[in-house]
Amino acid sequence: MIQKLNPIVLAILFFSSCNSVGQKRFAEMIEEKVRARAAYDFDCPIMDIKVSMIDNKNFGATGCKQRGTFTVHPAECTPVIMTEEGVDKYCQIVRN
Repeated sequence: MIQKLNPIVLAILFFSSCNSVGQKRFAEMIEEKVRARAAYDFDCPIMDIKVSMIDNKNFGATGCKQRGTFTVHPAECTPVIMTEEGVDKYCQIVRN
């Protein structure tokens, strides 16, 4: 189920910390989420999953002779406005 961020929650996340997560840490955190989702979808050990970034919103994953593309939702989940806590709690990974 994809949830939209409530504008109030988004404002709290934005203003609760002056430091956004940053591009590098955002990519690391999202890759971890993609790896976990792909391991579940592919019924494959997490250590066997390889993840590649296509862009900020789309990732590819391969493992156990399967591959798939995954997208970050909601649209507000970006390295510019999200804190680490926001990425952890609100950013979801959906298989395309």
